[in-house]
Amino acid sequence: MEHTTQTAPNPSEQEKQAIFARVWKRVMAGQEAACPLTWTDPVPQAETAADPAPAPADPGEGAGQPALPVACPAPQPRGDFPQAETAGVLGPGCLECAPLLQSLIRRELADGREYQTLARRASGAPARVLAALAGEKKRRARKVSAAYFLIAGVRYWPEAAPCPPMPSYLGALRRRFGQEQAAMAAYLAGAEATEDPCLRQLFWDHAQENWDQACRVRALVEQLC
Repeated sequence: MEHTTQTAPNPSEQEKQAIFARVWKRVMAGQEAACPLTWTDPVPQAETAADPAPAPADPGEGAGQPALPVACPAPQPRGDFPQAETAGVLGPGCLECAPLLQSLIRRELADGREYQTLARRASGAPARVLAALAGEKKRRARKVSAAYFLIAGVRYWPEAAPCPPMPSYLGALRRRFGQEQAAMAAYLAGAEATEDPCLRQLFWDHAQENWDQACRVRALVEQLC
């Protein structure tokens, strides 16, 4: 008997924003008013309270994920930054965020390498989606690297970590879905930790993009299940 794969429809932008809001409320407890998104259909409080916490990752699929290197200490500001303007944005006043920026750059580069590997194992439309995700990761790494340079006066662009073992194509997509949510939480935590408006906006934008990428990975999984 011929098996027919049913493709689930991609979530609408309103659904994506509603789920993003629920994740924001879990990660940023007490900071609901700071959420950068607004939507016309707010999530009911009862639904938010009943939303279960994410299940722990299956060690069978993600056990091969390598640990990211320990961040280098925050650098000292270079002398070419006008000292009279240190109250400006993306300057030496943000040096406390330098280790976080380093870890986010490494994460984006490692994620892009994994999406490139997945794209080579796929074909057709899924391969194009995965290749696009790899390109987005590299562009995001460059944005964070640019912010790091403006803050510290030194360029940080490490070699991408080796791609973790992939026991199965579907299992690797499951791992990517979880990693996108973890990256989203890291960006939201960074937005809460900084008072710099430009850096906070960068973190918010990337957190929302991480959730959009998680939705696209989920759509790929739905085509295979």
